[in-house]
Amino acid sequence: MMKRMDRFISKRTIKNGIWMYLLQFFNAIVPLLTLPYITRVLGVSQYGVFSIAFNIVGYMQILVEYGFGMSATRKVVLIDDKNIDELFSAVVYARCLLMVICCIFATLFIFFKKNNIELCSSLFVLLFCLFGYCMQMNWMFQGKQEMGYISIVNIVSRLISVFCIFAFVKQSSDLLLYCLFYSASPFLSGCIGLKVAIRKYNLHFVKPSLKKIKEELKEGWYVFTTQLSSKIFGSIGITFLSIFASSSEVGIFSAIQKIPNILMLAWTPVAQVLYPISSVHMRNNFKTGKDFVYRIRRRVLPIYILTSFVICVFSKSIIKIAYGKNYSDCYYWVIPLLAWMLIAINNNFLGIQLLLGGGFDREYSKCFQISVLSTILLNFMLIYFASGNGAALAPVLSELILYIMLKINIHKISNSEIKLNRS
Repeated sequence: MMKRMDRFISKRTIKNGIWMYLLQFFNAIVPLLTLPYITRVLGVSQYGVFSIAFNIVGYMQILVEYGFGMSATRKVVLIDDKNIDELFSAVVYARCLLMVICCIFATLFIFFKKNNIELCSSLFVLLFCLFGYCMQMNWMFQGKQEMGYISIVNIVSRLISVFCIFAFVKQSSDLLLYCLFYSASPFLSGCIGLKVAIRKYNLHFVKPSLKKIKEELKEGWYVFTTQLSSKIFGSIGITFLSIFASSSEVGIFSAIQKIPNILMLAWTPVAQVLYPISSVHMRNNFKTGKDFVYRIRRRVLPIYILTSFVICVFSKSIIKIAYGKNYSDCYYWVIPLLAWMLIAINNNFLGIQLLLGGGFDREYSKCFQISVLSTILLNFMLIYFASGNGAALAPVLSELILYIMLKINIHKISNSEIKLNRS
């Protein structure tokens, strides 16, 4: 029986891995096609305005998605089908509530920044992304381990968005058009994904109790705080740069930051496919799960180290070809950003796969609560005194602090389990 189950999991894992890699390959190729075009057409200043507005929407995205990408996924794996409607409805209702909060914040931001018409207009248009994030059903497909639906829905939506960008965005004055077509991708994928999930799993909206909504929000809290911290790790540099530097410098930094971010896309499907499997291994005991996760890490991490080294060697030429001469003067920013990426992938093994997979949500959240304070402080100080140079250096220092915190907690949990086994 166990052998059959192992073969079933193995087949599903391979199938899901192929689908997710197809999606991530597509997500990696699309920026390689659109970014060189957009950075040249919009110019460093207008691309900087877009980056600032999109950065704000990114924080709202974390709030709308909350921690359901992990907490609800884990529940889908464990609960039976007769309780799925209540979970589905509670997550959607909670997200709608969170989206309303975001819209109120955006209205206040636009009111206080009304003199900056380009920024306010861009933010308003990009708010359409939130509707897509609200309806997103990736958590359901991931929990059911049928990730082909995620891939197909997202690929179709991105293709429509990319076609519109190349067809209609022709000059720097087309900034709002670019924002609109960029928003089209998450909006369409959210709508299509919701419809597919309802039909595929015969889902029905039921009126969840306030208690159930509170329960889902409570269970997603620790994951939400860690995801918010992750957002801060990746985006606080742009946030402070938008305060202390020009929109042109924000545009250059944002473009260069895309290089390690694109590489991270290749890691995302591994993390998504690995998480449910890690959770299963962690059910037995922490040591078994840890051995499994470390074994995968030994096979994956060296590939990223080698790739990062090659990019560092040819960084100036790569950035000049990708974005244009105006961006290549700051090519050296990519070196610490790639180091940040490597440590972040390693921290995913330690934090997401080990601690969250093992149900140690509280411990994982505490690590982030401590490290996020250091992230904000480091970025503020380094960007204030060193501008873009500080923005490139701060993430790697912050990620190192998180690494130390995660190692300390894993060591404590391992020691506790050894003492329990002995007793």
